[in-house]
Amino acid sequence: MSRPAANWFAHGQGEPLLLINGWSASGIVWPTAWLDELAVRYRVIRLDNRGTGWSRTAPAPFTIADLADDARDVLRAAGVRRARVLGLSMGGMIAQELTLRHPDMVSQLVLAGTRPPAPAARLSDTTLLADAMRKPAPGQSLTEYFHGMWSGFTAPGFAESHPEVMAELVRQVVRRPTPRDGVFAQVRAMGSWHGANRLRRVEVPTTVVHGTDDPLIDPVNGRIIADLVPGAELIEVDGVGHLLPHEAPDVLIKALD
Repeated sequence: MSRPAANWFAHGQGEPLLLINGWSASGIVWPTAWLDELAVRYRVIRLDNRGTGWSRTAPAPFTIADLADDARDVLRAAGVRRARVLGLSMGGMIAQELTLRHPDMVSQLVLAGTRPPAPAARLSDTTLLADAMRKPAPGQSLTEYFHGMWSGFTAPGFAESHPEVMAELVRQVVRRPTPRDGVFAQVRAMGSWHGANRLRRVEVPTTVVHGTDDPLIDPVNGRIIADLVPGAELIEVDGVGHLLPHEAPDVLIKALD
C-alpha cells in the first residue's frame, strides 16, 4: 500500500473515530482535553488535510474529492475498515464526500458547522473570510494575528470569557502555520464542490450540529443538510459560534453516542 498524501496521528483505544478539521486547520488544532476524553472510548485518528500541518507539501491543486480520498487512504493505512467520522467546517464537506464515495468505510457521520455542496449551500457574508485571508499587518506577531482571526469565528463574547481556550488554539496553530498557498488551495477546493442532491443517497446514520451564532457558515446550512440526508438528526446549539469543539465540546461527544 502506498503512503497516503495526508499525514495522520492516532491515539486512544476502542472503536475508530476519524476527525477531519476545517479550512486552514491541521490535525493539531483540536482541544486537548476534548481529545483526551474521546480517546478513553475511541481510537482517535486525526489527519492533516493537504496544505496544512505535515501535509503542506502534498500535491496541489486538489478537490474536496481528493481530500475525501486522502481520508480513505488514512483509514486504510491505520488498518481501519470502518469508522465513525466527525468533520468540522471544511472537514464536514470532506466527511460528506467521503461518505458518498466510500460509504462502506463510514459507520456514523457527525457534521459540525458545515454546509452542503453547491447549489444548495447558503453562502455567508464573505467579509469574515476575506479578513481571515489577509496577511498579518507589518510587525504583527503570528500569535496576535491568529488570535484575532480565530476569535472572529466564535460567538460574541466567547473569546473574551474563555481566554485559555483561545490561547491553546492559537499555540496549536502557530506550531505549524498553514502557508498561504495551502489556504488558497483549500478555498478553491471548497468553491468548486458541487452535487447537493447526492446527499439524498446517504444511508449512514447522520447527525448535523450547528451553532446558532455561527458567523462563518450560516446556520441555515445545517438545516439544509438535515433535509437532504435521509433520517438525519439536527442539533442547533444556542449561543454557539463556528468552533464547536471549543465552544460546545460536550454536545459533540453526545452526538457520537
